[in-house]
Amino acid sequence: MNKLFLLLFTIFSIHYLHSQSTNELDKVLKIEDLKFNKNEIRVYKRFALASGVELFRFYMDDSGNWKAEFYETIDISENREDELVIDKITLNPLKNPKLVWLQILDTSVIYLPQWKAFTYKLKKNLHDYNIIEDEITSSIQTTHILDGISYYVKIKNEKNENEFSYSNPEDYLKIYPNVDELISFKELLDLLRNDFKIFLK
Repeated sequence: MNKLFLLLFTIFSIHYLHSQSTNELDKVLKIEDLKFNKNEIRVYKRFALASGVELFRFYMDDSGNWKAEFYETIDISENREDELVIDKITLNPLKNPKLVWLQILDTSVIYLPQWKAFTYKLKKNLHDYNIIEDEITSSIQTTHILDGISYYVKIKNEKNENEFSYSNPEDYLKIYPNVDELISFKELLDLLRNDFKIFLK
């Protein structure tokens, strides 16, 4: 009986997804004791080959007021010692904050899965079949990105919660433009950029 094997080739570079969790990033930003509210989203941005971390935080406080904050690490090197300084900025959305929260939820961020759940979509079947020693092989093309940006998201909407991390989602979306998870995440990033003028670099 012939067996069908998948031959992986044309690997452009090696992909590395940071194993850091949001708790570890909170320690870097020195906010590990900061309360996570029942309506809140945190979006962390981590550069692959640098120590920089950015955090967007949008939440409703105990008084029912919506607040937005942006944290950024700044690397200060003096006397050969590296030190990270945390810069915190209060943001004001360009629209009604309740509308912003609804639009955030409309990106399906509360339901987005972990990266591993849809990696099977990140390939291109070349429909090139070969018979090698009575075995049938099918060729696919995959792309792995080494350098870039990782995002970590933690969100809670009343009783619903989600937490996940994506590596280089916008770069992968350019290669695989029909992946729903990447499309939804790009919608979230575009919303934050347009309404809060963050994550622009």
